[in-house]
Amino acid sequence: MTAKWWLWAAYAVALISLLVFPHVTGVMMRELIGRIFILAVFGMSYDILRGYTGIINLGHAAFFGGGTYIAGIVFTRLGTSAAALLLAVALAWAFAALLALIMGQFAFRNTGAGGVLACAMITLAFGEMVRHTAETLREFTQGADGLTFVVPVIFRDRIGMYYYALLFLVVMTVLLRQFINSPTGRVLQAIRDNEQRARFLGYDVRKYKLLALVTAALAASSSGFMFALLTRFANTDLLSVQNTLNALLFTIVGGTGTLYGAIVGTAFVQLVQSYLLELRGIHEIFARWQIFFGAIYVLVVLYMPLGMVGAFLRIKGSLARWRTAGSNHTEAGE
Repeated sequence: MTAKWWLWAAYAVALISLLVFPHVTGVMMRELIGRIFILAVFGMSYDILRGYTGIINLGHAAFFGGGTYIAGIVFTRLGTSAAALLLAVALAWAFAALLALIMGQFAFRNTGAGGVLACAMITLAFGEMVRHTAETLREFTQGADGLTFVVPVIFRDRIGMYYYALLFLVVMTVLLRQFINSPTGRVLQAIRDNEQRARFLGYDVRKYKLLALVTAALAASSSGFMFALLTRFANTDLLSVQNTLNALLFTIVGGTGTLYGAIVGTAFVQLVQSYLLELRGIHEIFARWQIFFGAIYVLVVLYMPLGMVGAFLRIKGSLARWRTAGSNHTEAGE
């Protein structure tokens, strides 16, 4: 009971701190934290695939960037009315679901180790096709130059947008947590652990993988849509394989298969990246922050393969077992 009380107290303090934060900090830091809230959902959507289903999707950024571009194109062409906003959301979700279904039909044909590699290559090809299409349709996307647009009035206040991003993170975390704890989520984890056994038990593995991909695509597209509202800008970098690798980095650093690890990993990566860029005045090498993250990636894989949250959970479990063993030893001595 005491442990739960302290846990709820910690949640309350964290929530109050986040609510007060935009009023006691500068514009740049407020924008950075808002970006972390939104990108964390992108990371969690990738964790649904890699961490909970065992799928390697190298074209996942197509869903995120697609949501961003659809928002920008609709607001540019049709205005920023409530009807345009609802249409943009509907189109973003429809695009993500349709692309996921088509992508999955090709990516999940094979099984085993060869199937994982084929899935990675096929999803990469689909992602690059989407990126190339965006670069080609310059009339709508402005190509690599990027598309700048105006957002609906309710999202123009920067402090208000911070709270929208925070609410988005909370709602998506709850929804995705419910999904992975549902019977469907348990089947996905069984497929991750032993796909052949899941198939022998009678589960339609391909159907469940498609469901996981569609769910992750909708979450990533929603994240991309919110990113559009925050930044009011879209370019083809959002559709690139590099952006997919960013989501992969978030999950690996934070902890794959933990969901919350994506939040921790996103915060760590974004804050460190921002700090390194601030050091550009000291030496130009800090502008090439990818070098440092390459080193961090190697160190995490070698010395912390479970990520930050995974390592914390392992230490917590070890301490609990140690306390239980000590208690049993004491009772036996008595």
